[in-house]
Amino acid sequence: MWSLRASVLTSLLGCSLAFSSGCEPTLSARVDALQQLVEAQSEQIQRLRLEIGDGIGMAMCTPELSQLIEDVQRECDTQTATCTTKQIRPAVIAADPEHKGRFLKLMSHLRHEVFYFREGAPQVVPFRADRLHKLLRSAMLRNTQFLIVSSPDSGEFEAHRRARVMEQALVDRGIPRAKIRRWVYAFPTLKEEYERPVDLPGLGETRELHRGVWVFRSDC
Repeated sequence: MWSLRASVLTSLLGCSLAFSSGCEPTLSARVDALQQLVEAQSEQIQRLRLEIGDGIGMAMCTPELSQLIEDVQRECDTQTATCTTKQIRPAVIAADPEHKGRFLKLMSHLRHEVFYFREGAPQVVPFRADRLHKLLRSAMLRNTQFLIVSSPDSGEFEAHRRARVMEQALVDRGIPRAKIRRWVYAFPTLKEEYERPVDLPGLGETRELHRGVWVFRSDC
């Protein structure tokens, strides 16, 4: 990188000094040389961005969480992008240091939002939509993915429907489908495991915790 910059500057400077001897670079040559310098700098900046992004992702994920996500993805059907309780539960139990399968305990420190859907509701309520916008507006890293987790306690069909509605909400806001994973997972929804008051149902939302659809942003 530095050798290229030095070469370009030396070439331009040398020709400028030797103008009287007929070494004046043509406009095209000068543009080409500067273009090479810009391209080399852009490549270096991109490499630095990727390295910083990878470092941020590693810092935000515990080894247990990284292993959980890796194990689930290995077991899931990549064609449908949907993972089920059968595929997820062994990984959760293995990742939990106490082997109690405390899913929210493992996951809730990731950036996330929860969206409560009444039976058949086609969209999230307005104040949740605002929170979704804030969750999605940060620049995505190379490893960024969004995990949509919906409980089947109210029925498998309804759980899949809520997950698809949530996926479409992310896509409509510019998130590529390749960055999204749907998990239909039966996990305990215990109020005492909710670390943020905003994660509990609000005004106008169903009070049934198992109807909450969790959206986690993972940069592992």
